[in-house]
Amino acid sequence: MTERNRGADWSIWDLHVHSPSSIVQNYGPDDEETWARYIDALEALPKDVRVIGLNDYWFLDGYNRVRNAKLSGRLQNLDAIFPVLEMRIDQFGGTESKLARANLHVIFDPELEPRVIQQQFLDRLHGQFSLTDATEGADWKGAVTRESLMDLGRQMKETVPADELHNFDSDLEEGFNQLNLPLDSVLDVLESSFLKGKALVGLGKTEWNAIKWKQAVASKRNIISNAKFLFTAFEDPSDWAMQVEKLKAQSVNHRLLDCSDAHTWADSTEKDRLGACSTWMNTTPTFAGLIHAIDEFENRVFVGLQPPALDRGRKAPDEYVDSIAIRPSDPTKFRSFNYELPLHSGFVAIVGNKGQGKSALLDCIALAGNSSRNAEFAFLTPNCFLTASNKAAKEYASTITWRTAKERTVSLTAKHDPAAPVLVEYLPRRYVEKVCTTDPLSLESHIFENELRDVLFTHIPEQEKTGETSFEGLIARKTTAAREQVARLRAELRREADAFSDWSDFIAANVPSEIEGRIGLKRLDLETAEEALAADRQVLAEFDAASGNDQTVGALRRESEELAAARQGLLNDIAQNQLTIGSISRQLDDADRLVRQATDLGIAAAILNREARSLLSSDEQAQNEDLVTVRINQDWVERWRALQQARSASASFTNASLQQQRDAAESRLNELANALAAVDSTRELARQRVLQGEERIQVISGSIDQHGSLVFLQALLDRARSAPVKLQECQSRLISVSEEIHKALLSELEAVLDLYAPASRFIADSQVVQKAGLEFRAALEFTSAIQRLSASLDGRRNTDLGSWIGELPQRVSAMSWDDISGELALIVRRLGTDRGAEDGAARHAGAGLRAGTSLPDFLVALLDLSWLEVRFGLIGDGLPLAQLSPGQRGLVLALFYLIVDRRTTPLLLDQPEENLDNATIASVLVPAIREASARRQTIIVTHNANLAVVGDADQIVHASVADGVFNVSSGSISELGVAKSVVDILEGTKPAFDNRRHKYEAFPLLNKAK
Repeated sequence: MTERNRGADWSIWDLHVHSPSSIVQNYGPDDEETWARYIDALEALPKDVRVIGLNDYWFLDGYNRVRNAKLSGRLQNLDAIFPVLEMRIDQFGGTESKLARANLHVIFDPELEPRVIQQQFLDRLHGQFSLTDATEGADWKGAVTRESLMDLGRQMKETVPADELHNFDSDLEEGFNQLNLPLDSVLDVLESSFLKGKALVGLGKTEWNAIKWKQAVASKRNIISNAKFLFTAFEDPSDWAMQVEKLKAQSVNHRLLDCSDAHTWADSTEKDRLGACSTWMNTTPTFAGLIHAIDEFENRVFVGLQPPALDRGRKAPDEYVDSIAIRPSDPTKFRSFNYELPLHSGFVAIVGNKGQGKSALLDCIALAGNSSRNAEFAFLTPNCFLTASNKAAKEYASTITWRTAKERTVSLTAKHDPAAPVLVEYLPRRYVEKVCTTDPLSLESHIFENELRDVLFTHIPEQEKTGETSFEGLIARKTTAAREQVARLRAELRREADAFSDWSDFIAANVPSEIEGRIGLKRLDLETAEEALAADRQVLAEFDAASGNDQTVGALRRESEELAAARQGLLNDIAQNQLTIGSISRQLDDADRLVRQATDLGIAAAILNREARSLLSSDEQAQNEDLVTVRINQDWVERWRALQQARSASASFTNASLQQQRDAAESRLNELANALAAVDSTRELARQRVLQGEERIQVISGSIDQHGSLVFLQALLDRARSAPVKLQECQSRLISVSEEIHKALLSELEAVLDLYAPASRFIADSQVVQKAGLEFRAALEFTSAIQRLSASLDGRRNTDLGSWIGELPQRVSAMSWDDISGELALIVRRLGTDRGAEDGAARHAGAGLRAGTSLPDFLVALLDLSWLEVRFGLIGDGLPLAQLSPGQRGLVLALFYLIVDRRTTPLLLDQPEENLDNATIASVLVPAIREASARRQTIIVTHNANLAVVGDADQIVHASVADGVFNVSSGSISELGVAKSVVDILEGTKPAFDNRRHKYEAFPLLNKAK
């Protein structure tokens, strides 16, 4: 294949170049010496000038000489030389004091023989021209030749006063200046069967611009509307864009070309010199190519130093595939593939009938480009070309050559090499189908989300990346504080969940009505004991009255009674000390909790200070200062702790002493009891019964720490009655901590949205993207972990609580704490009701959980919001990707890769128009492809004429298979063979296309419909 197979190409087209044979020129005499220098000068034109228009006044002499030089082997630097004739029409412009006629340029197909142009155009115009008023009195008629024009000029000058002749040019120039033609005459001649479709009309903008709208509105508009384009010679080509916009504002032809209007040599200081042209066209060097470029003026014509696309290609040749070759190891044995295809750096459309090798070509390019999506290939798969039975597959290799001449060759059986860079971005149809899954929680959705992150990173300015090389690294830096806050809150949540579980256990084990029953029984025991004690005291009093005169016995009794009272006092003191020790222990635990919280604050402050110093790294003073200061008064804490520990130790020491005194008192009481028993055993037994009765009452009444006693039960009842309030307070604290976690997650989201901002601004500025309603979305979203919560419930003990939790994402917004908090509180409340019903009887909150799931674990899993995370995604027309139709999803994905993805590596798409209507393809997808191909090589397989033709592909590749042999042909749509292939494949043959066109032409108003 040749370079022409690469399709359209950017080059400079200078369609206004005069020769030494031109009536007006400054090269010198029209002789052999001047012409020899002129041909040399054309060969020395800048290498980007590859097409010129030999533009002389009225005559083809200069064109014929240049054409003959080309035919003889000279001027190989020029791909085409167009014959252009310049003449004046009978339309004045300017002011009354300075009038000028408009210049008309007729550009002919270089395939036309010069004699045809002479006979069918110039000769037919003889008799159509008229003379200016300045020739009044001249006797002149005949054919336009150099000699006749000189004669006309001489006659005209004879009427001029001698002292004014110095203001006039040569006889030939003055004769030419007097000729002018009606525009309609020129247009009529060009409609002849010999010339129709083989010539274009250009108009000099300067002269047209001089025609005042007030002088002739209709005429001025008529002239420019009949021209295909406008010629001018810019002194400063940077004015081109502004001049085009001015023409657009006047609603007239704005296809403005810069030309050298060369009348002199390239080394001249004159503006109108050889090579002084800045018009670039991206097309083929043919007449059809010229029409193609002018018709696609916005995309195929550029005036300036260099087209942006060409500039990018020259600056980054390593990002453009120059060619693809698929070769066998032995062409005599293996014939399926053996071709090489040059590739355009812009938009390449691969067309062909079904099963003709389009996807095969795309897969081979992607394979050699080390695409990571080889699992989604259409052709190079075990189900297609790489079947186990096709042993020959390993005999073929794909080679891509970059513009740098660097190559990469791989076997068609090779896989993606994870150790090598991905050189092309490939979007196979199967990948699109996977990403467009209806399950937003699928693995493929996460894969695409990772792709989103990579693309987002390309939009973030370098100075904002803070040295990070990936989106993940940058977001980790931006969200460190939020994530650490979440970790601290989740630890606090665990402590509150344990407390909630403890209160739940307590309530389940201590029902107030049951405690009240036990208290009633205990009071009956107390009444019985008090009655028995009263009777025993009466008996003892009678004994004492009878033996009151026995002083020895009396002394023993008094000591025994005093000692018993002292013993009771000791017991009371011991109980009070135990309460004091317990209180101090609880205070020490609370103090430890406060110290831990203060330590957490110190850690958070240290992190904030570290980030602040990193942010203010250029400020030396800031490196020695803290943004946040947290001071923990450790001395105060230790002093207080030491005081409390001393109090506890003192109470413990006192208790030990009191216990020794109690033991001594009990020992002496036993001795006294034995002594009294020896003197009066009957009376002593009565006294012992009184003591036992008193002790029995003491045991029944007991204390708050004496399990089962009346005081204990009364305190237990008070606690049981207040327990539901305590449980509710605990639940409120749980929800409060969960709310703080939600706030921290929203803070993390804010950091992510800041990173989204550059890409969001880019989308807002892209009209193409806006048409599809494409935008990024970053939000808190539910994950599949929410479903695992339901799995922790025992279905037999919960009617619908599990499914109700599972449906939480359908009921509430993950972004709204007001929505979530009510649901979470209700879930916790329903855990504590029979069968999880809202109106069910109370039960232990953990009774409905599966075996192996503790209540604290479930509460943490529910309230730590680990089932929420910051998610990334695309939405189109306000809907998430997964909720769009297949066609909408494909469009959103295509726009994402074509427009939003700012990477500049080659982009390969396989039938992006799949499931799209033609209106959407033409209005949205085509502009997106044009925009993408202006900055990165874009290679697309398509079956749609809108994409390849309306999309104006730079190169069209026709893939075909014959007798098992894959082949390709290629070129520009402006070439006949390529156009025929496109019509046959995409339009269903020319007759079918004509049939449709003729039917549409029956409705002229269709041309006006929008």
